[in-house]
Amino acid sequence: MRAALAGTTGNAVLMGVAEVGTPIGWVLLPGLLGVSARPRVAALVSAWAGVLVVASVLVPVIPGHRSDPQALLASTLSLTAVPLLAWARRRTRTASVTRAAGPTDVAVFTVPAGPGSAALAVCGSPGEIGAAVPLRGGGLLALVGTVTGAALDTPAGRRAIEQTFRRHARPAASPQRLAGVLDQAVRDLAPAGHLRATIVRVDRSGAVEAARCGSPDLITVAAERAALAGVPAGPALGSTRPAGSTARAGSTARAGSASPGGGATPSPVTGRRVAVVAAAFADAHGERWVRVLDQVAADDDPAGAARRLTRGPRGGRRTGPALVVDPGPPSRA
Repeated sequence: MRAALAGTTGNAVLMGVAEVGTPIGWVLLPGLLGVSARPRVAALVSAWAGVLVVASVLVPVIPGHRSDPQALLASTLSLTAVPLLAWARRRTRTASVTRAAGPTDVAVFTVPAGPGSAALAVCGSPGEIGAAVPLRGGGLLALVGTVTGAALDTPAGRRAIEQTFRRHARPAASPQRLAGVLDQAVRDLAPAGHLRATIVRVDRSGAVEAARCGSPDLITVAAERAALAGVPAGPALGSTRPAGSTARAGSTARAGSASPGGGATPSPVTGRRVAVVAAAFADAHGERWVRVLDQVAADDDPAGAARRLTRGPRGGRRTGPALVVDPGPPSRA
């Protein structure tokens, strides 16, 4: 929001100094900034741009926006349309995300994933990070993980991580690139905090690619058997030395330097179902781990499988998040 307002103000100053009086000069940049933002931010940007236009007309210290009725009407209509366009853009992007029915202590959201579908279950457990962003053409980018650190494990800190992911989740973004962006975000928010996460990308054809950053392995289902996917694990985001930093010993610098993406190596993942569970399952062993694998394969509905994966041991508090992806066409189709 601050960047959009600053850009609108800077545009008005530049137009005034350059003595540009055409409405498009005063409205184009605020319009682009507003449409790319949330509807409420777009409304604020439009209102502020309108104030600057009026100020340039009433206080013409430097020639600004033209004051003839047609020019003012054109700017008014354009700025009024910006929040509506931002709302339409957001509605189009989120219309495919729906909430599945379920108990009150867990929220399960379903979203298309290539020719198939995916489900993300969140339940407000400590440190929980979960976001799913549908892409143009039917693809999907999803983030599943947990944060540690007093400064990062707060509602504001977790929300900032998820918003950063959503803001950079674009069709051309790779899991490694997103890992690098999140790595920098963690450093900026909380230098002592860590993000253990898995980033999953599903393209429009249903091909799945994932990058692990200090998180448990993915689970894949082939036929009716579930097993670990074997995706290479990189360090937790925010836990390595930033690239280009120096250390007293050269070997220490090389060992601590983070490659782009925090050291995460994206790998293809195959199977009729792919699942990512919370970091709490990293310490699961024996019978409990076998039950987790069975739960992934048991339910035909990805929403039901995601809901199962959040169940706590012996009926305790749910642990999330959990992501289940069925990249192929649903079996019922």
